[in-house]
Amino acid sequence: MMNHQQHDLGVCTDLEAIDQFLNVGGQFLVDAGCGNMHLSHALAARGARVLAIDPDPVQAQKNNRAKPIANVEFAKTGADQIPVESHTVDGVIFPYSLHHIPAHLYSAVFQEMHRILKPDGFVFAMEPVAEGDLNEVMRLFHDEQAVRQSAQDALDTYGKRYFQKCDVIKYHIAVQYGSWDEYAERYANKSYNTNYTEAQVRADAVRKCFIELGQPTGYAFESPMKVTWLRQLRIQ
Repeated sequence: MMNHQQHDLGVCTDLEAIDQFLNVGGQFLVDAGCGNMHLSHALAARGARVLAIDPDPVQAQKNNRAKPIANVEFAKTGADQIPVESHTVDGVIFPYSLHHIPAHLYSAVFQEMHRILKPDGFVFAMEPVAEGDLNEVMRLFHDEQAVRQSAQDALDTYGKRYFQKCDVIKYHIAVQYGSWDEYAERYANKSYNTNYTEAQVRADAVRKCFIELGQPTGYAFESPMKVTWLRQLRIQ
């Protein structure tokens, strides 16, 4: 049986959640689905050595052109094929990225986790929960309910298969927008992991929903997060 523990952190940031549970100094980590490598930079600043990976060709071009970050390397690849030796990685962090992996690859991804991680290694999967006012707005142009559930099912299934311990960490992120235009600009300009158009983001129905839900609080929202923290490999 897997040992489960539950934690509720209230309102905090992603980095505050990481700092509370992970001591990354001196560790070799994989930032899987790294995007613009902002998390990789923060992990390196905490003393980690980081391999940042992302399969998206547009983001990969941006990362390869970006100013080098000390103790961070980038590779254009997915989490099912990570270019490291077996049992050399202390931990893999998925920052809002696991649900972007096609479901048919989940088995290969977790097999790769089992291959690359040290016996006491971990997976720290940070996933947004498809609930709350901002989700009500986003689902009008980008409904992620099904893919987020698929990612959680994979964590439950393969977590039990490959790991001995599992902590579930929940918290809310405070999000503040200055206006509808700021919100629309953020999503309209995303270059990866999107299957929607700028016209869909800026549709009247989306604008109306954002204003109705956000205006009473000055466009201050709280977005729920769930981290599945898997650790201690099972011997296969």
